[in-house]
Amino acid sequence: MVLFVEANLKRIKVNKYLIKVICLKKSTILGLALLVSIAATWGIVLGADLKNPSLIASPDLSKSKLVSLDLTKQEQNYYLVGNLDQARATINTDLGPQQTTFRGEIAFMATSDDKGQLKLELKRLNLISNGVSTKKGNSGVIGLNLDEYDAKTSYDQKTGKISSEFQSVLHYALIDDIKGFVPSKSEEGDVFYSFTEMMAGKFSGNLPESLQLSDKGYISLRGEVKLELDDPVLGLLENMVIYIDLEQLWWHLGFEPAEILLVQPVFIGTGPLDPTATGTAFDTLIDRSLEVWNRCGTERCLAIRSNLPIYVDNDDYRVLDNYDSDPAEANALRAEVNVPEAVEVFVVERWDPLWDGGGASWSSGTASAKVVTCDQQLAVPCPPPVGLWGCSGGFCGDVNYCHLAHELGHSLSLTHPGEVRAGRPEGSTNSIMEPSGFCRDNPNVQSAHNCRMASNPLLYWGRVVCTESPDITD
Repeated sequence: MVLFVEANLKRIKVNKYLIKVICLKKSTILGLALLVSIAATWGIVLGADLKNPSLIASPDLSKSKLVSLDLTKQEQNYYLVGNLDQARATINTDLGPQQTTFRGEIAFMATSDDKGQLKLELKRLNLISNGVSTKKGNSGVIGLNLDEYDAKTSYDQKTGKISSEFQSVLHYALIDDIKGFVPSKSEEGDVFYSFTEMMAGKFSGNLPESLQLSDKGYISLRGEVKLELDDPVLGLLENMVIYIDLEQLWWHLGFEPAEILLVQPVFIGTGPLDPTATGTAFDTLIDRSLEVWNRCGTERCLAIRSNLPIYVDNDDYRVLDNYDSDPAEANALRAEVNVPEAVEVFVVERWDPLWDGGGASWSSGTASAKVVTCDQQLAVPCPPPVGLWGCSGGFCGDVNYCHLAHELGHSLSLTHPGEVRAGRPEGSTNSIMEPSGFCRDNPNVQSAHNCRMASNPLLYWGRVVCTESPDITD
């Protein structure tokens, strides 16, 4: 597998065999702290330093160095965007006040009226934290994102004071552990939705006085986000305050704002030199995912990026039990690796017995989103298996090139067309979000609607050139 890294304004090939990886023995995770240190050393693994993320690049990266914040013009609108890193926070749980930090993205749309008065609207506020303690255990990864992309915002250009009121969707991994998943209504059954809570939020902050639209210079943003639990499921996180202190907001014109979703591949084996390790299909699957979601470009710039693989050394996970008959093995595998900044994609050899779709997405649309898939996506048995949904009259061999792109669509909150879920947008008919079964590929078709409605707290800002257009302009 060859990865591309942006450095010195050039793309440099990095062979995975020359870079340290993480190997996990049996059911014990070894060295997730080491993973962070490797990321800091190599600058390409986690992409977790949101002030200056070094991202594994797709062919459409710009030649400019990634920056923390910029203001970008899009169809006569300007967007003031920024990535938050290590934002201090206090969360009141059932154990009392708990200290933590958040990272994520914030964005305001900036417009100017006929009198030259600047107006700002809060458009994005994605926040993730590693978690806090509660009476029922550690919360696990906490994720927050706006319930709607429009928030009621007031801004005084003279004083620089700004405030926004909004509703935010809250999820933390402990909800899944205690409540399980929303009962499936999907015919294919490849997606497991989490229960979520709602919080009423308010952002109050200060920008420089008498701010004007500009294409140069730096500005700062200081403020706080207050959130109060509004619609509980477990009710363990009662309220929180998150402090924002950004020193440099960079005004910039010329690139569309790009949001990036980071993927963490997880293979079964001893390491990259293991000739029997799983993950043989991953390069092909992630390349097609990059291509499909890059087609959002002229509608909304979305980019998929991948970390280097983590290896789990446990042969019991090579062939997983059919999830419908015995979910324990796949659930244990999902618990092996947690990278808070990414969607973990676990790649096994196959399912036995075969399972409809050959893979699935869990905790879709949340910061806890994970995917389990298999190398058999590109090696469907011949003749096509009997009894699997979608396999009657289907195909065998290298069939499911778009499978991972489809599952990442679920990670971005999208449902199957016609599948109504409260708070989650339907995918477009005849698009990548159509279910297909194991013996037919998902349509290699992107829609403008899918691109507009995609959301996940893991999304953060980067500088990417997006030029491709959706196939369906719905």
